[in-house]
Formats: sequence, structure tokens, C-alpha cells
Amino acid sequence: MLLVADYKDPQTSEHEILAVARLSKLHGTNEAEFALIVSDHYQNQGLGTELLRQLLEIGKEEQLDAIVGYILTSNYMMQSICRKLGFQFQPDRETGMLKAIFVQAP
Repeated sequence: MLLVADYKDPQTSEHEILAVARLSKLHGTNEAEFALIVSDHYQNQGLGTELLRQLLEIGKEEQLDAIVGYILTSNYMMQSICRKLGFQFQPDRETGMLKAIFVQAP
């Protein structure tokens, strides 16, 4: 599943991609991994939070057991978004990143 937030300039009709969010089912499990990127100019406006919230809703509709993502330890904004939405964190020794885990309620 891929969500794209874009903006169409009314004067030029040109499109600009503001953010992209992806949810990929993990092979052999009932879990999925999320990835999210927001253009620098559009950060801190709630766009990333809303896209991740939509991915969580899709995960719920798909009856996934969990949604995970890997976050750089220095990416405090993404950690804050995940924390706000109910993710738990654990260090991932293989990647040196934080693993964010959202467990779906039964």
C-alpha cells in the first residue's frame, strides 16, 4: 500500500509530492513494515502523523497483528510521531536503529 500526498499548483498545474508513506506486508507473517518520508518544507505540519495514522487504519482493516518500522536513533521527530500514535520501541542491534512496533488490539 502506498499513500502519496501531493499538491497541484493552481496557476501552473504542476504537481509537487509532499510526502510518501508505504505499508509492506512482511513475508510469512501477519505483520507489515511502514516507511514514511515528508519533504523538508512540509515537516512539522502534521502531514507525517496523518499519513501514519492512515497506515495504521489500513493495518486494522487488513487485520494485521503488528506494524513495524525502523527509525534512526537521531530522528526524534519520527520517534515523537510514533510515540504519539502508540508505538513501542526497542533497539535493533542488526541495524543500529530503533524498531518501532505497533501491536493491533484484538
